[in-house]
Amino acid sequence: MDDQDDSAENIDWQFWGSIVNSYDEVARRQPRLLTKKLMQGIPDAVRGTVWMLMCKAKNEDMENTYRALLTRDSSHEKAIIRDLDRTFPKHKHFADKGGPGQESLLHVIKAYSVWDTEVGYCQGIAFITGPLLLNMPDEEAFCVLVKLMNDYNFRELYTPNMIGLQLRLFQFERLLKDLFPAISKHFDTHEIKATMYASQWFMTVFAYRFPLEIVFRIMDMIFAQGIESIFRFAFALLKKNQDQILQLNDMQSLLDFLKTGLFDPYVNNVDALMQDAAAIKISKSKFDKLAVEHVEELRKNNPDLLSGDALRAENRRLAAALRKAEESYETLNREHIQLVKEHIEMRTLKERAAQKVEEHEITVEGLKSVLNSERKEAEEQVKEEMDRLAQKNYKLTMKNEELQDTVDRVEGIVLAQSARLKELEAVVNTLRGN
Repeated sequence: MDDQDDSAENIDWQFWGSIVNSYDEVARRQPRLLTKKLMQGIPDAVRGTVWMLMCKAKNEDMENTYRALLTRDSSHEKAIIRDLDRTFPKHKHFADKGGPGQESLLHVIKAYSVWDTEVGYCQGIAFITGPLLLNMPDEEAFCVLVKLMNDYNFRELYTPNMIGLQLRLFQFERLLKDLFPAISKHFDTHEIKATMYASQWFMTVFAYRFPLEIVFRIMDMIFAQGIESIFRFAFALLKKNQDQILQLNDMQSLLDFLKTGLFDPYVNNVDALMQDAAAIKISKSKFDKLAVEHVEELRKNNPDLLSGDALRAENRRLAAALRKAEESYETLNREHIQLVKEHIEMRTLKERAAQKVEEHEITVEGLKSVLNSERKEAEEQVKEEMDRLAQKNYKLTMKNEELQDTVDRVEGIVLAQSARLKELEAVVNTLRGN
């Protein structure tokens, strides 16, 4: 299996650090980058923290409530204990009977059964609680479980009449017919209903079959995009196996394959599963439209069910939607105030910058004036110096000419004296000869 490589060189720790410190801001400013990183997988070291941030589950009061719930009895405790060995029998953390893993699982599920008496206990709850406990402490896992149940609409999957599961299976069969008509027709031919194979997909987020490392990656996307992500993973599995599904021609072979063999192509390639699921496009309006159709169908065929669980489920769904809308409003309002502050700060900075530019322009003009003045003074000084040197050169030239005349005159005298000296020598020689 392609386990996530947590080596430092393969993980953008700067990005995940910013997520841990400022998740809402990163989600608002860089939604595409966040989606890309989530598809690559949240690093194991921060997965629990990021899950809590995405579902806004950090709540000290709820953690204290969890501790108080542990002191109370649950009518479901025996059933919970009975199922512990059957939930994750091959995972080392939960395999030991009475070990710390099973004890944590018992505590969180028991506390929830006391907290939500209408739901009480269903084994499917253990399959979404286990992955939480592998990524965070018990009390935080309880807080996240409550968020998944209420804000992510998992709760309606586990109510006694499972009204939410009925809705999801209705949506699933209708979407299957639209997206993969050949598979849908093949299932109809062999009387295969979604209740026979897809119920476990929704109730356990595939944890009953997939290794938990892959379930973690699936839950990364559920926390980011909601319970509707399960549809995309389900249809990715069916699309990947379509050829083999269409070759199976009896009910039992089809059901066996859908419960086990369907997952094999992705066990060693979880990244491909993420990409294939992301390629399945289903709009929110399509889900909403099918939900309305489901209510209409219930009104016609089972009005008693509609008047009870369905209405309560719809009220809870609307309440959850209202909470999300209020949270979105608060976030947008904070962002609006922040943007206004940033706008004012930018205007102030712009005005200061304009003032600085004006001051600099005045300074530059002053420097230009000083430079022009200094250049003129320098030019005048150079001119005066050149005139002085020219005058000095002229005087030196005249002096040199006078000296040359003196030298010429002296040389003439010397020549005349030399000639006179020769004449006298000749006279002396003559007199000596006589």
